[in-house]
Amino acid sequence: MNSQAPGPGASGLGTGSAAEASAPSRIEVLAQIGDLDVRLDQITHHVEHLPERAVRADIESEMRAFAAEAKVLDAQIAELERQQRRHEDEVARIEAKRAHNSERLYESHLTSPKEAEALTTEAASLARRQTEIEDHILELMEGLEPLNDARAALAARQSEARERMNVADASIAAAESQAASERSEVLSARESLVASADPSLVTVYERRRTAARGAPVLGRLVGTTCSACHLEVSSVDYEQILHLGPDELAECPQCGALLVR
Repeated sequence: MNSQAPGPGASGLGTGSAAEASAPSRIEVLAQIGDLDVRLDQITHHVEHLPERAVRADIESEMRAFAAEAKVLDAQIAELERQQRRHEDEVARIEAKRAHNSERLYESHLTSPKEAEALTTEAASLARRQTEIEDHILELMEGLEPLNDARAALAARQSEARERMNVADASIAAAESQAASERSEVLSARESLVASADPSLVTVYERRRTAARGAPVLGRLVGTTCSACHLEVSSVDYEQILHLGPDELAECPQCGALLVR
């Protein structure tokens, strides 16, 4: 605030009661509204750019990679298990066939040596085939073991990632709740200020704020510098601004922001 300009708590008129002298000017009330709007923007920016959101995004990326890896492992495991079941079913059929042949071979009415020889030959062939299939089943089981171990390890990593996700979500929720509480307080204070402000000034301010789309529309004159654009005002413009009444609107010649002085 410039030493030659009236302070934020002075009316700048030099007359009236003590209460009137201590009341903020119309421009100062508008500045206070602007300060609250800045705070609201800060709250929104803080919530939208919480570090936990970046952490959560990284965890989501991890989980997508885990899911893709799990899909490959599950497909490999499913294929080996399918082959194992198929071979186990074949072993069951062979065992049933061998049992049937054994019963026939030892039936009391079986008297044909040729038939007995055929059953014996088939039994030996079935036994060899069963051994081959069972060996293959063992190979499949050996192949499944590292895949199941890898899938279990991956499941543990997925579970740990979900736990970290839950922690990040809880932190985000807490920050959002705190921000919502603060936003409510700021909005309440803003509503009170707007009710006490000059409606015409509020209309000008709101119109400019909408058009600016986030750019500063109100600043304070700190010495000869505009706080909105941080540029110095020329000495000629500075003198003209100083001679304005306390309730007269002043604009920064550099950025066009309304100036509080």
